[in-house]
Amino acid sequence: MVDDAQLQQFINAGSIDVSVLLLQKYRLLGMTVDELVVFLEVKAMLDRGYQEPSTEKIADYMGMKPTEVFARLESMRAKGLVVFETHRDDAEKLTTTLNFQVLYQKLMQLPRPDTQRAFDRMAQPVQTPKTTGQHAVGDEPSRADIFTMLEQEFGRQLSPLELETVSNWFDVDHFLPVLMRAAIKEAVANQALNLRYIESILVNWTRLNYRSEEDVIMNSKRRKQYQKQNTQNQFPKQQQVPLNVDLLHLGQ
Repeated sequence: MVDDAQLQQFINAGSIDVSVLLLQKYRLLGMTVDELVVFLEVKAMLDRGYQEPSTEKIADYMGMKPTEVFARLESMRAKGLVVFETHRDDAEKLTTTLNFQVLYQKLMQLPRPDTQRAFDRMAQPVQTPKTTGQHAVGDEPSRADIFTMLEQEFGRQLSPLELETVSNWFDVDHFLPVLMRAAIKEAVANQALNLRYIESILVNWTRLNYRSEEDVIMNSKRRKQYQKQNTQNQFPKQQQVPLNVDLLHLGQ
């Protein structure tokens, strides 16, 4: 039975307003569950008037270390979901505030509910288009898919710097997500799993105007065929020497 003191404690703790859309679509923004909870903890503090949310308190609430909480915030900043704003207050004290306006903007820019994306079609069969040489739209991985794929292959969470590098593939370089997926597979196959190697593959494929994984496969076949022909031309078939010829007395 809840007594009056417990009820008052519950009321005094307060509540926060959270968009249901964020709870449903956070993965499409590239957020992890930990990052979502950190955001909610930060928002709760901001709503209560904290200018600088305490990473120590959030760490205590979540059973983490303060450095781990900060790493989640850095990760969200690398993904373009929060801006760290540093300024001086009236007492000339340097403070850092967290601005999540960019998160809300990206959330509102997500496709309408009736516009299906890869995440929404995961449980549905992808229809193969009649045209050849191109992937179906439903086969295009999302930003969250690429982050998840890299973390699975690396066997760990991406560092803030790595997250920023991958985000730049989308926002600055505008590499095709299907090529990102193919480049990761290529790096795994070549046992050279690092972002710089993957990025060099993407740069090369983009220069060659690849538009799909089929383009990658076809070029790989052509390259292997060319290498095979080149090897045969460099090492022509040697003439067979008859076994009954005395090599020591040739030319005498």
